[in-house]
Amino acid sequence: MKAIYEELKVIKEELKRLNSRIELIEVGLIQEEEISEEEAKELDRLAEETRKDGIQWEKFKAELDL
Repeated sequence: MKAIYEELKVIKEELKRLNSRIELIEVGLIQEEEISEEEAKELDRLAEETRKDGIQWEKFKAELDL
């Protein structure tokens, strides 16, 4: 009987852990943010610029004091 009780405790803890993960996933899905058309265009421009020119790592590192 004690073994069954211990197994149920383990299952209960695993269910709590899974429920927490589900809540985090749901929160992440809900927090999507809409952006304006202007912001989308600016992001597209920056993405294209990055694809074209790459990232200037030395400048980036200097900005982050690395």
